[in-house]
Amino acid sequence: MSRTIVIGDVHGCYEELMLLLKKLSFSDEDEVICVGDLIDRGPNPRAVVEFFMQHDNAHSLLGNHEDKHIRIHSGELTPALSQKICIEELGDFWHTAVAYFQRLPLWLERKGFHIVHAGILPFLRPNNQPRNVLLRGRMPWMASHYDKSHGGWWKYYNGSPVVYGHVFHREVHIENNTFGIDTGACHGGHLTAFVLDNRQMVQVRSAEDYWRIQRDQYRKKRRGAQQQSL
Repeated sequence: MSRTIVIGDVHGCYEELMLLLKKLSFSDEDEVICVGDLIDRGPNPRAVVEFFMQHDNAHSLLGNHEDKHIRIHSGELTPALSQKICIEELGDFWHTAVAYFQRLPLWLERKGFHIVHAGILPFLRPNNQPRNVLLRGRMPWMASHYDKSHGGWWKYYNGSPVVYGHVFHREVHIENNTFGIDTGACHGGHLTAFVLDNRQMVQVRSAEDYWRIQRDQYRKKRRGAQQQSL
């Protein structure tokens, strides 16, 4: 029987993605859906994007990191460090990737679950949700998507089951019919899959804290360039 497999924020961790799909015995009969944030911070964003572009049974939502690249491409936003590094890594493929990002949905429904990148309001249908709720989890009553003094939006949720990413939980976070599956793949944590059919969680450990490595390499490269210019 075919399965629907939802995967947390990949952030360029292609090797972990392949290991996770192998562990799941992923086949052409299954559907895999990423909650978004395919790119930035990890070592191989191009391979991750190409995988989802090239496989008919692989889909991704629009994450806030893809949205940033769309806005950078249009001149609306100045790239932060993770986008600068990713744009360099993607090279000319960046334009192709951005065109793909522009076609990604903000939400999907599968087997009784809402699948979103960051958050959802329980009293609205997904197609009526504010964009910043779906993309960044910014709720009307909260100053940000994650307010440590009051807890996340999931503490107040009381609707249909939701699978989401965006907020890095060290362990899968299950609360009030919500399933947070961003477990920090790019930070040396885990890449997590949630099989909707049986509510099974499957994980692989990341080989490195990729984002720390990328930051250190970028800063070292800049220091070297500055010294050469003196």
